[in-house]
Amino acid sequence: MSNPTLENKAIIITTKNHKVQAFVFLVVFLFVMAGSALGSIFLAKKYYGIDSTTFNPKKMDASIKPVGDTLTGITIPESNDSDGMIACALNLYTIANYNLQHDDKVAYAVNTKSEVLNVSTGGIRYTVKNGDEFFNADYFYVPQGGIINTIAKKASPEFTNYGYRAYYNLATQSGREQKAKELNYKVLSNGVIGFRVLWDNLYFDREITEIPQEFAASGKSYRYYNYTWSIDSLLSASVKYNAKGGYYELKVEIDCSNEEAIKDGLAVLRQGASDPNAVYTKIVETVQIWDNGRFKIFNTYDDWYSPHIHNTAFSATSANDYRTTFYYDDYSLNISNYQYAKEYIDSLAA
Repeated sequence: MSNPTLENKAIIITTKNHKVQAFVFLVVFLFVMAGSALGSIFLAKKYYGIDSTTFNPKKMDASIKPVGDTLTGITIPESNDSDGMIACALNLYTIANYNLQHDDKVAYAVNTKSEVLNVSTGGIRYTVKNGDEFFNADYFYVPQGGIINTIAKKASPEFTNYGYRAYYNLATQSGREQKAKELNYKVLSNGVIGFRVLWDNLYFDREITEIPQEFAASGKSYRYYNYTWSIDSLLSASVKYNAKGGYYELKVEIDCSNEEAIKDGLAVLRQGASDPNAVYTKIVETVQIWDNGRFKIFNTYDDWYSPHIHNTAFSATSANDYRTTFYYDDYSLNISNYQYAKEYIDSLAA
């Protein structure tokens, strides 16, 4: 398999933007409600039962290195060679994107954490590709209990509290996806967050009509996450090689004034903030890539600013951290291990 070049890759968006939307909606409502007289309201703590599941994310082993030939021809330039560093980072990033789409087996988990006005939101998304099978699960939640948390969940529940699952089979070129209106969670005794989703109360239940872009058979070029890396969009880059760990570590800063590079995320940000002047003020991505050209860790940190959020006199800033861990171990690649996966796949086959 030949390595792709940057020139022959038509880069397109693949990462869902609803995490950005969720946090923007939350910020809007907390700012609005912060100025309101909430009164003395007491909400009793509610405990939620968690569906039984054998899935345990602690069994996922990110230390397992995927199969693949060690890359050749990678030369890390001197630290003062800024153009050389950018070119080296772009080369490794392009190779990793190509492999992510063309490899038969890969799993990854995206953890999101944001906080505003002392309210934290959390989210976890699992994606698994194993041969012809593809599964995606997405859980996003606002902590239970408390008046502000309750307001946040009521503000825009479709973006701030939901469960999602999707399954696609490339062999039959068929699949289905569901998004549920109610999700509860609880931290279990082993420290794992357990979810309970009511799959009979849905925003939608529909067929997947296009091959997921994670498959090379989709016919679409691929990149991971929202922002475009290019010679023009990167302000700086650094590349190091960890010989003991067997991976490269890249750190890049994206030019927030380059609207072509950030247009996908920026459009969602401005729509959610109802502010055409909302801007990103900093975007830094730190990426670890195994020395056989497969993603290991992908971490995105971004700051944004809205001078008149939701058409109010208030301005708002936010910092967001999104961390993706890639897995190649047997446990993580077994779709049946994931909560709500096997029952869903069995129901589609019935």
